[in-house]
Amino acid sequence: MTPEMAAEIMQDLDQRGTHHATEIVSLDAELLEVTTEADRHWASVRFTGLVREDGAPQPTPLDEIWNLSKPVDGSSGWLLAGIRQAALP
Repeated sequence: MTPEMAAEIMQDLDQRGTHHATEIVSLDAELLEVTTEADRHWASVRFTGLVREDGAPQPTPLDEIWNLSKPVDGSSGWLLAGIRQAALP
C-alpha cells in the first residue's frame, strides 16, 4: 500500500472496534486499464465476488475497483493507492 492508503485503512480499522475475519467466498478480477503518467504506471482492477464479513451467515456481493501504482523506474512493485466501490445492480 502507499503510505496514504495504509493510513486510511488503519483509521478505518481503528474505528471498527471488534471485527471478525472476512471470508472471500468467490472472487473474480478484471484488468480495466493500464496507463503511464509521468514517472508512474497506473492500473485499475475490478474485483467482483461474494464475501462474508463480521460473522454474517450469508455472503454479500463485492464489487470494487482497486487502483494500483508502480514507479516507471522499477524501484518498487505495485502498491495499492485507492479502492472505490463500483455500482452494484
